Amino acid sequence: MVYNRTIPLHILTMSEQEGLFLEHIVFEHRRRMFGSMHYLPIVYLIPDEIAEKRGLADFPRDPYIAATEDKWLDVYNSNYFQMNLMDTISWMMWQHLGIRGGIENYSIRNPISIMVYDLGMWVWLLAEVGIDLDTLSALPHGKEIPFLTMEESSEICNALANAFWNHPDLKMRKVHEIVSTHRSHDDYSSRPSHAKMDFHRHYYHTRAKTKVEPIISGYDEDGEEEIVYAPYTPNEFAEVEFRIWFDGFLEQLSEKDQQIIKLLEQGYTQEEIAEMLGYANHSGVTKRIMYIRKALTDFKKADAEGVKWKPQRKIRTTKSKDAEQ
Repeated sequence: MVYNRTIPLHILTMSEQEGLFLEHIVFEHRRRMFGSMHYLPIVYLIPDEIAEKRGLADFPRDPYIAATEDKWLDVYNSNYFQMNLMDTISWMMWQHLGIRGGIENYSIRNPISIMVYDLGMWVWLLAEVGIDLDTLSALPHGKEIPFLTMEESSEICNALANAFWNHPDLKMRKVHEIVSTHRSHDDYSSRPSHAKMDFHRHYYHTRAKTKVEPIISGYDEDGEEEIVYAPYTPNEFAEVEFRIWFDGFLEQLSEKDQQIIKLLEQGYTQEEIAEMLGYANHSGVTKRIMYIRKALTDFKKADAEGVKWKPQRKIRTTKSKDAEQ
């Protein structure tokens, strides 16, 4: 019998009550044991493919081992593991939030990025959809949690994304609306991106050609910080150069992959893109985006080495899979 605190004791036999009492003791013991491992439930959200690439595949699939063996406690509590987990979950969730551009295109000072990097928030939302430490505490000793497939993980991520945008305590739609209409240079990382290009285009085209930016020059006689202003002239041709370079990459992709990129730039979610392009569900779009990201990385590497890049030939699929895409 699995422990269930809602069962009225008077309807059980004495032996059933004793068994339930023992289950309760075990459950509470496990609950205390997992108490300090707040992020543990979200570890098991990561699918096998991503866990392998991110170096997380060796972490025990039995939560009891993770919580009781010193080796794995040290791994779990290490800065490396916590940072790796944060980067992995934030990257996974960003794919499902429908925000234009990858998370790497935004700086950690961007308010939405700050929220997405908050593991505690994702653990809380995961509990809201029914998966928490109590779920792990109820598992019998020796029970290994199998890796999720990409599709299974994607379904849960979609539920989390929906909770992220619609939870009444977060009000993230309103936050995103305010952030989107009050963008600043600090919102973006140093890497070039379409989102950053559009921001620059709007920012510079709605202001004077020669602007001034505040800079710190030192301190005045009273020891107060002195602010002076210097002209700021943007390198407008840098945007053109990047666009030419990126268009060279786009030309190497299939027509459907080019369509996916254009629709992402226009702010459509993966679910909307799947419907517009005739995919059976969003997972087909997710796989194409993962392929495009890898292709872009290979394209950059080839460009840096001065060699011509050729995309990998598409793997032959069955007619049914082709129809899906």
